[in-house]
Amino acid sequence: RVLVTKGKDSGKIGTIAEVQPDTGFVRMQDLRKADFFVPEYVRKENNDSRAIQPQSMPVPWDHLKLVFPLRDQTTGHFEDVVLDKVDLRNAGWVERKNGHREYIQGQRFLPGVKTPLPWPKTEEKNKPEGHDDDTLRITVDEATHRPYLLQPPMPPSVIDELRNKYSIFRTRHEPAYIAAKEAQDRAAKHKENLARLVSTPLAELKELRRQERLANPPELSEEQLARIGEVMAQEKQNAINKLSQQ
Repeated sequence: RVLVTKGKDSGKIGTIAEVQPDTGFVRMQDLRKADFFVPEYVRKENNDSRAIQPQSMPVPWDHLKLVFPLRDQTTGHFEDVVLDKVDLRNAGWVERKNGHREYIQGQRFLPGVKTPLPWPKTEEKNKPEGHDDDTLRITVDEATHRPYLLQPPMPPSVIDELRNKYSIFRTRHEPAYIAAKEAQDRAAKHKENLARLVSTPLAELKELRRQERLANPPELSEEQLARIGEVMAQEKQNAINKLSQQ
């Protein structure tokens, strides 16, 4: 049970019906209810003719305080006490021998007190009943698949479904695919060689001049270099003048 400290129903004590750890909200059984209009098709489906029905609204955790019955030292009777703070001890994730991690709920205590506050009772989950046709645990735990280095773990067709057969990121391909790609490369190389053999005199002259330009790059004279320097200096001065005018 908890005490509502803020908002609607402030100062009232109620019971939590649902906890939402992902959102940090709870829903209460008899408090924080709001009236909602229910469409006709929903009423027919639920066999409820009420057009306006109350529904529980989510309540933030920080709007609640725990209410716990403690024994009065003078009278010996149990009385409801609103707890401002509760210490949670021995709680956290624990790794089991089988490699699985399990969350331990731990125990809750009043600050400075060694007596634990019991958790509310929860309904025990119904254990599944065994039947004659159930698979035995020893059969389930038996290792039936043993991978080998010289044998793929699955049929090649399944591998092609998991990874694109012709992906550029694939490092291994089938021999037929590799042979086809090599044949394409040879055909492209042969076509390029034919284009070089069959050429016109004008194409040969252009190629000869290109080779001469690559072998003898032009050199700038002193006058040309000086002229280039003058132009660069003038452009720099023009840019400075334009900035100063702005």
